[in-house]
Amino acid sequence: MIENGNINVESRYDEIKRFILDDYKNDPTILGIDGLLDVLLVLHDECSNATLRGEKSIKAYLENVKTFVSRIKQCRLNRNDFEIIKTIGQGAFGEVVAVKMKNTERIFAMKIMNKMEILNRADIVSFREERDVLVLGDPQWITKLYYAFQDNENLYLLMEYYYGGDLLTLLSTYDDKFSEDMTRFYVAEIILAVDSLHRLGYIHRDIK
Repeated sequence: MIENGNINVESRYDEIKRFILDDYKNDPTILGIDGLLDVLLVLHDECSNATLRGEKSIKAYLENVKTFVSRIKQCRLNRNDFEIIKTIGQGAFGEVVAVKMKNTERIFAMKIMNKMEILNRADIVSFREERDVLVLGDPQWITKLYYAFQDNENLYLLMEYYYGGDLLTLLSTYDDKFSEDMTRFYVAEIILAVDSLHRLGYIHRDIK
């Protein structure tokens, strides 16, 4: 962090670039490029409503960023970039589906969460925490997050897809009974995974 206001302009400019390009990876309070683009798009959409867009300064702003915003919206990831393969699970806010990225062979787990449901239940903090855990968590124990994006209705998390399924599915293939060795192995893995969450400052309230 640069604290001396007398440091030259080049150094301050380099500090800004470091914030945006590097520091955001380890600090969720810092906005990276995607975060800054989100802010721009939200500001644009808010200014586009009927109440504001008639004001002279707002109208000038919208005209100035119109082409740039249009190009960003065309280039950014969206739901139409993926083909749904099957539903993996259903939750309180939406569902998790296996998807294939079009024109590639890449498979992801896509979590789709309805914005209105999240806002109505005041669980926006939980969503942010989940996203932060996926970004900052140890990928050896925490599912890797590849992409996060949104549209007018939903929030989307694109995560690593595990072909083997979850522990409950595995248990069912063994008639709901693991051997002692398997039990030791999976209990040890669960403990290490929960410990990795604790190291991030979180306590999981719903382990099952």
